Amino acid sequence: MKSIADKLGMFLSGLCAIQCAMLPILLSVSAVVPNWAHFGHGWIWLSVIGAIALWSFGRGWSQHQDKKVVLLFVAGYGFLVVATLLEDKVSVLMESGLFVIGGVLMVMAHWRNYQLMKCQKVKN
Repeated sequence: MKSIADKLGMFLSGLCAIQCAMLPILLSVSAVVPNWAHFGHGWIWLSVIGAIALWSFGRGWSQHQDKKVVLLFVAGYGFLVVATLLEDKVSVLMESGLFVIGGVLMVMAHWRNYQLMKCQKVKN
């Protein structure tokens, strides 16, 4: 049985990359949505994605100890943190690009972890 944490992580990281690419552009052209509506959304995503990643990669590390998974995770999460910290200081395209790169690297980390995880039988 493959890791459900990696499946969830791939889904959420991919969703984050798509949403983070589109939302800043949509908010920047929308006069209806107030500026404060965007506040905090990046930190919420980072918390959820980080918690799932630690759960998933922690379990995977005990089986495969693959350093590339950790490198992809650190790089991807780093891009997401930088994008969140700079969201008000850089252009919308730069912000979106940083989020997309981070999300794609996180998906790659989860995919590699998923592929390296050994099947485990569920004990009842």
